Amino acid sequence: MTVTEFLKTAVPFLSGLGEEQAHELAVAAQQLSFTKGQTVLFKGVTVDGLHIVATGKVGVYAKPDKSRPAVRVAELGPGEVFGETSIMEMGTAGAAVKAAEDGTLIFVIPQDAFRGILERAPEFRARTEALIAARKKPSAGAR
Repeated sequence: MTVTEFLKTAVPFLSGLGEEQAHELAVAAQQLSFTKGQTVLFKGVTVDGLHIVATGKVGVYAKPDKSRPAVRVAELGPGEVFGETSIMEMGTAGAAVKAAEDGTLIFVIPQDAFRGILERAPEFRARTEALIAARKKPSAGAR
């Protein structure tokens, strides 16, 4: 399966993108491999792009308060995304993300490519905003 096919068929967040848009994101995507326990994204850093789990799993870790250690609040597997909130809101990562398995492969779509699709596809922008709103609800947990 090509990266374009993966983005179109295995990433629900990107469903509805046209072939040309999916290809544009696939061409721009970096492929990064991680081992179990390796940090993919540090809390508080500027997020460089939309992260898509291609293979393996990642854990999302947040601190319930400053006096306690970080706890895993979510686990994401193939086809799931993270980093969209930081890009949309021009903020920093609200949680740390670590590989939960050896051989975890992450596609990183640079901010410029992601923002370009958001600007040209209003329905995709609306879906992105809805995902962010859902993740901010207390019961959804931090991602």
